Amino acid sequence: MSPLFEALLTAWPRLLLVAAVAFVVAEAWRRLALRRGVLDVPGHRSSHAVATPRGAGIGIAVASGLAIALWAPPGTTRDAVLLGGLVAAIVGLADDFRPLPAAWKFVGQTLAALPVAIALPLAPDGVPFVLPSPLAALASAALVLLFVNAWNFMDGIDGIAAWAAVVVCTSVLAVATGAGAALVAPVAMGLLAACLGFLPLNFPKARVFMGDCGSHALGFGLAVLVLASPRIEIAGVALAASAAFLVDVLGTLVLRARDGERLASAHRRHLYQLATRSGYSHARVTMAYVAWMLASGVGMVMAQQAGREAIAAALVFFATVSAWWWLQRHFTSHLKERGQW
Repeated sequence: MSPLFEALLTAWPRLLLVAAVAFVVAEAWRRLALRRGVLDVPGHRSSHAVATPRGAGIGIAVASGLAIALWAPPGTTRDAVLLGGLVAAIVGLADDFRPLPAAWKFVGQTLAALPVAIALPLAPDGVPFVLPSPLAALASAALVLLFVNAWNFMDGIDGIAAWAAVVVCTSVLAVATGAGAALVAPVAMGLLAACLGFLPLNFPKARVFMGDCGSHALGFGLAVLVLASPRIEIAGVALAASAAFLVDVLGTLVLRARDGERLASAHRRHLYQLATRSGYSHARVTMAYVAWMLASGVGMVMAQQAGREAIAAALVFFATVSAWWWLQRHFTSHLKERGQW
């Protein structure tokens, strides 16, 4: 058993506290949102049919931030993570109250990425090359923006964003051993506990949506897991477990650009949206993504134990892209045949 899994078992009272904070804050927000009309009203591009309170991901943001503040080693890096996470959550919460223009939202996300880009430039041990400091910081900022927007775009059906984060954090905890993982562990455990506390309100039938506040906080925290990893093996597991989300977001972006669509406009072309439009329930699609991401994460962990991480990384990338491409074409063809495209 991983030493960090043992720590997870011994730390259950603290994890339970974090989960409880996430649940209580999210439930309090649900009641406030119902009174104030902070609702996600379904439209023609929505995946839900009932007006639902949004922004309850503030519970995830508060609970995971509390865990990092209490458990992470004090210092400038921890402070940078807390500052960036706070900015990301505030930008998301502002968008939950009143949708921001895409350009302003991106500026806010960039400001959130800057503290971490400076404190954690992309340079895990084991990378065969070293980037100059400015490029390493730029790469870190780009990674944060990728994860934040990936979780933001993929948070469209019940439970999918929170369950995906649970899978990534669990996969990382399986390999994040040693003193160098002092920041990775509290971030992963904080996000894991916060998501588990939030999920009873969001799955299998959503009573609340996490909104941009929650998806920003999750994407930001998961990017930190990659950037704070002391070894490339830990970062590789985080990326492998996240591959289904990342490929879906980037692949859909490419397809929409190819078709001349306005990229900032709302759409329903992500694979999970195609699946629900084809008749599959939110719960089935969410669990399919969980199984997909878990297989990628566990496969990478097992490959590392066998010393085959490079081969496994290539296989995960190839399998994820291939599966996404085939399923996307399958569901698109099915919807067109039914006249629902």
